[in-house]
Amino acid sequence: MESDLNTLEFDAIRRTLARECASPYGQEAARSLEPAPGVQVARAFQAAVTAARDGLEKGDGPKLDELPDVRAALRQASQDGASPLNGMALRNLVAVLQAGEYLARNLERRPELYAGDPGDLTAASDLVDELDAVVDTMGKVRSDASAELERLHGEVGDKRDELNQAVKKKLKDKKLAPDLVEPNTEHFSGPRRVLAVKNEAAGAIKGVRREALSRGRGIMVEPMEWIPLNNRLEQLAKEIDAEERRVLKAVTETVGGRRDQLRQLLDAITWIDLALGAGRLSLKIDGIPPALAEDPRLDLRQACHPSLVADHKNGGPAPVPLSVHLDPGHPMVLITGPNTGGKTVAVKTIGLLATMAFCGLHIPAAEGSVIGAYHRILVDIGDPQSILHHVSTFAGHVEVLKQILAEADDSTLVLMDEMGTGTDPEEGAALAMSVLEELAERGVQGVFTTHLSPLKGFADEHPAMVNANMAFDFERIQPTYRLHVGEAGASLGLVVAERNGLSEPLLERARDHLEELRPGATGERGSAEESS
Repeated sequence: MESDLNTLEFDAIRRTLARECASPYGQEAARSLEPAPGVQVARAFQAAVTAARDGLEKGDGPKLDELPDVRAALRQASQDGASPLNGMALRNLVAVLQAGEYLARNLERRPELYAGDPGDLTAASDLVDELDAVVDTMGKVRSDASAELERLHGEVGDKRDELNQAVKKKLKDKKLAPDLVEPNTEHFSGPRRVLAVKNEAAGAIKGVRREALSRGRGIMVEPMEWIPLNNRLEQLAKEIDAEERRVLKAVTETVGGRRDQLRQLLDAITWIDLALGAGRLSLKIDGIPPALAEDPRLDLRQACHPSLVADHKNGGPAPVPLSVHLDPGHPMVLITGPNTGGKTVAVKTIGLLATMAFCGLHIPAAEGSVIGAYHRILVDIGDPQSILHHVSTFAGHVEVLKQILAEADDSTLVLMDEMGTGTDPEEGAALAMSVLEELAERGVQGVFTTHLSPLKGFADEHPAMVNANMAFDFERIQPTYRLHVGEAGASLGLVVAERNGLSEPLLERARDHLEELRPGATGERGSAEESS
């Protein structure tokens, strides 16, 4: 399914879903989420979301902690002649591999969580022991990571013991004691062990002057008998560094050789993390898994916009649910009613929920809701006027209309708000009628809104269309936001103006003018009151 994601404000769903994911893989997938290419993929992910929510509700589902991003390390290891990964990168790989093992154990209880081969999660698990043998939990190369490292570290221990004995011997020299600076502190010049002595005593010690102490307190001297030991320790440090680099390069090559299995692991973690995040989102919006049909049709029952549900849970007003049905036998609905009555929200809700459903997400609606396999959802909502490009509101709508007419067919859901506006009302209505006829002839399904009275009668007469209205509470002079299918609604511009405080004398003159322009129009309020 292709959908006009920007117009439907699908990015808000993406951002919310990304916040519910634990790993950088799931978060990135959420931010780029799009409708599935086919119903089978959508059903598979929907089943994963349902399993995730079940685990959340019962408290026995998997819980992913934050995971490191190892994709850059994996790319590096996959290159020919790759430079060695550092110890922390290898530890991060261990964390991801262990997460795969954890998720694999959880799939035994809820196999629907992952649509692929469960073996994807553990195919590279044997690397854990190999990496553990090389680096410790802090990412430092282990002293026994190779036989050569073990030998070198052993010699380092021996030479340090020799040096410590030489230091103790030197410090026991009573003649030297008065000239020492901080004798109980170990002093180093770089990696080399030295003595800290007063400036005037430096010449009395056979050795090499290394550097001055801070604040002129004295000077560091390396006694002659310590030099061979310090030299050897420096050489051993270089040899250890070279051997650690060799060990890291070898294990990097091993990781690179398992890149396909590691990428499968990341893909599996991405799917499951995204499903777990979607399960949490489902709880927040009171979602249900709608039936996903093979054919293009739509049956939304008591559906709400997700943002309004979330706002209600944070103390906002309760959303008013809507129900609407579209299929080849009843393909088009024309909604009329007052400004601020909820027509635009209704159209956006329909498009957004259809899109969410084919992403495999749950939607805030009643059980029994069905979303069919539309190939695309085409949308014209809002004001496409562009000051920068000197495009008028009407010209902007025409550009969108051209795109819709170029692509719409019998597998398309079209959503158009305020048809015929932005130009002369009669010309706008005539153009809207022509567009609706063309779309009906193609077998397009859609929901359309308008204020133009001629379209109401047109919809009553056209076999592919049915009128609907956003109900209005005349006692309280406010919209109810309830969608009633089967009857046209009044635009009620003067009623809305009255509600918003325009003076009664001005409104009375407006009613007189309206009666002149459209005889009988002032009785529309009474008819609308009776139908409401």
